[in-house]
Amino acid sequence: MKIAYFTHQYFPLHVGGTEVYTHGLAARASKAGHAVRVITHVETSSLDVADYRAVHTQHDGVPLVELHHNLSRAAHPARAEFDNCEVAQLLKHELEADKPDLVHAVHAMKLSGAALSLCFDLKIPVVLTLADYWFICPRHTLLRWNEKLCAGPAHDLDCATCLNRLHGFAPGAEFVPAGWLRLGSRAAARIFGQQQTRFWRDLEAIRNRQPYLKRIFEQADRVIALSDFQKQMFVTNGFSEDKIQVLHHGLDVQGLRPATGQQRHSVKIIYVGSLVYHKGPHILLQALARNPDLKVSLDLYGDATSTDSYVDSLKQLAAADQRVRLMGTFAPSEMGQVLESADALAMPALWYENEPLVVKAARYVGLPVLASDIGSLSDSIPNGEHGRLLKPGDVNAWAEALKSFRPGVLPPDLSVKTIDDNARELFAIYEEIYSNKCAAQNI
Repeated sequence: MKIAYFTHQYFPLHVGGTEVYTHGLAARASKAGHAVRVITHVETSSLDVADYRAVHTQHDGVPLVELHHNLSRAAHPARAEFDNCEVAQLLKHELEADKPDLVHAVHAMKLSGAALSLCFDLKIPVVLTLADYWFICPRHTLLRWNEKLCAGPAHDLDCATCLNRLHGFAPGAEFVPAGWLRLGSRAAARIFGQQQTRFWRDLEAIRNRQPYLKRIFEQADRVIALSDFQKQMFVTNGFSEDKIQVLHHGLDVQGLRPATGQQRHSVKIIYVGSLVYHKGPHILLQALARNPDLKVSLDLYGDATSTDSYVDSLKQLAAADQRVRLMGTFAPSEMGQVLESADALAMPALWYENEPLVVKAARYVGLPVLASDIGSLSDSIPNGEHGRLLKPGDVNAWAEALKSFRPGVLPPDLSVKTIDDNARELFAIYEEIYSNKCAAQNI
């Protein structure tokens, strides 16, 4: 079978849980005898349309197609955020040339719903994984622009301010009376003049985002949520409950060994993840700072090379405390070594974290986890079994947890699903969908 894996970003430009998971699936599908390609989006800063093209390469033996594009240069950026016909046009040539038997969209963001709509037009079956909340939330985290948790849009223009702060769409929307916002772009252009057409066009796109993505969702041959919590969030936001199958993703256990509880001069806590606000690494730094005499060291693993204000703030906090080290990134194969270096893993998430692989890895080796009591983490780390749950964002609670933590080795959690088991589950789904397609076409 020819299988194309879609993902929003990929190695070597990006390293994260979704990238690790996608590569693990693709490599195992190839090993199982399938012809595999990964197709991903690359956001370029180029303003030259000649640079918006497909680039063929490979990563670690897996064929890779990078679709280079600049969202800001799309004809209608507010629409392209969720329905990017220009990226779909680049993708169309690839799909028509390769003719995959099935597409597994591990993350649809950036390629957008248009990529899946194209698959439907070409009669290519689609398995859709809901890696996070992008189908509900353009920020994909269900955190509003002011970093407050969101349960999903309360009305069809509820995302306007977030999209304005994120991408600059519909500037000033928060200052326009609600009744005027509901006029629609054509009526508004007649009343306010053509110079306002872009503003109202953006609002109309924002209004259409959720209905469009719900239609894409409904057309997928199989939709997979990674946790019961995530499924319920989608159902609460009007997505079909019967359409969603919960299938926890699997962990690559190669190189992971049971924790041994090494003797150290001080307790070592590690954080592994993106250095972004919603992951909460600043909470750890602030909590440690409240215990200046505590013999606890903190290693932060994540890409600190960017120059955004949040990473700069982390660097300033780290520079003020000799117990803190910014470790950079590491190859996925080094996960075992990183976990062995620690007495505990910290996951101070501020968003509805969804089945993080690093937490699965810590549980698998018996490393205690200090985690926010939020999202799927609440189910992954029941108090007293694999670690401790703490109130998200409560610096005092995290400071007390660091102070009271005592190192100790936990029994390895062998209930954690491996990626080999997960791959077999997915391959069975692929075969079922492909067989149904062949039967329907009398192949």
